[in-house]
Amino acid sequence: MENTGENLAQLNWDYPNPHSVKVQVHGDDIDQLGHANNRVYLNWIMTAAYAHSERLGLSVNDYLNIGVAMVAKRHELNYVAATFVNDELIVGTWIATNDNRFNSQRKYQIIRLTDDKTILRAETDWVSMNIKNGKPQRMPEEFIRCYQPTILM
Repeated sequence: MENTGENLAQLNWDYPNPHSVKVQVHGDDIDQLGHANNRVYLNWIMTAAYAHSERLGLSVNDYLNIGVAMVAKRHELNYVAATFVNDELIVGTWIATNDNRFNSQRKYQIIRLTDDKTILRAETDWVSMNIKNGKPQRMPEEFIRCYQPTILM
């Protein structure tokens, strides 16, 4: 998975200015039915979320140093079309909400490059959690600053 420099404005995004990464479907992504397995889509969106977080200034190492992390509370994946070996895809992600306390939501869209077709829409609800005790903890200032919504409604 790599950051893409392609002209994203030409793609049919649900929202403007996504953070995006390019992926290609590999043979080991394919299940017994001949298309990319469901688990692979979750890996792709999580990788895009972590890459976006790093671009915004917060890496996993920062989480460990702070002692607080944003952890997935709920994923919703809506499959629109199948993908196959060698399909090139762009995974776009946006921060949809942040209550500046405990919760935020991120949205995702995956587009196949050959036909500009949306093949998945998804969202993740995140919660700020203390790494040592596993309990929710108010977002540190770094989280509030970095995780502001990128979808302006």
